[in-house]
Amino acid sequence: MDYLKIYNSNYNKAYRIGEIAIKHKLIQFNRETLSFERASNLTQESFENFEKKLLIDKEPKLVELKSVFEKSLSNYSKNKIELVLKNEVRKGFLKLPLNIQSNTYTLESFIKELAILNATNELIRLYNNHSELFKMMYKNDYFDLFEIKDYHPIDFRDSKNYTDLLNKFYPLRKTPETFSESFSVMHPYDTIDDLENNTPNFNEKEKAYLLHLIYKIIEESKVNIKLNNTEFYKVLSIVNLKDDSCLVSDNYKNSDYYRILSGGIEKISLDIKTQDSFIDILIPKTRELKLKNITKYLSEKSTFLKASIARNRNKAK
Repeated sequence: MDYLKIYNSNYNKAYRIGEIAIKHKLIQFNRETLSFERASNLTQESFENFEKKLLIDKEPKLVELKSVFEKSLSNYSKNKIELVLKNEVRKGFLKLPLNIQSNTYTLESFIKELAILNATNELIRLYNNHSELFKMMYKNDYFDLFEIKDYHPIDFRDSKNYTDLLNKFYPLRKTPETFSESFSVMHPYDTIDDLENNTPNFNEKEKAYLLHLIYKIIEESKVNIKLNNTEFYKVLSIVNLKDDSCLVSDNYKNSDYYRILSGGIEKISLDIKTQDSFIDILIPKTRELKLKNITKYLSEKSTFLKASIARNRNKAK
């Protein structure tokens, strides 16, 4: 039995079919005028319902064997999938009760289901991590460039798809050469004066969180994220603290502003989906003002939250 061939053929087929299905569902929901968030939730629910029909996700012993596969990948330095299927998975399957091993459900059946499940999980992971790209397509009812792929090692905002869409629908927006460029570089046009033209509105929670972020970035002093003076002064201009600010009142510690300033995103909400939505709204505003380091910090946080949401969804099955 060619374990790797069985796995790869089913993985690739499931990935292609799933990618097409997501595209068609988004087009359908767009015609029904559903919000992007609602459309995404319904699309993911359909995948979760499909996965629940697979025996690998219903039979406890097969769930354990799936876990053996995932944990055993670290046993090898190369040809990981092939070797784990040949060794740990094959041995584990042969130890299963006879009522599970049958003429209709074989080791080949397990490998097929494993490949299909991994392909759909990867699709949803990438969809969540690149939701900003798909939201732009959805809002503009333009799916010609639709594809779900891993852009590693570059950021998806540096991809041709993203930049082509940005130029097509928002041609007046200036973008850096690459999203992953050195963010400590200063540009002559990157001045406080930019705030005077078409400044997006920030609510009080967003302002408090921005202040929190500049403190965190300075405190952590990340090698790849350094706050320059321009960004620091821009944030202060956005926040526009005055003498009547809640921070100088006697009761300042009881204000939401202070709690967010000192505690960060968790003080806005403990729910990670709410945190992720908050950041998704904030990112376009910081990018528009060329707050590059802050935008990168927010994007990394967004990627982490989306991955956590996907993991929690899988655990809840």
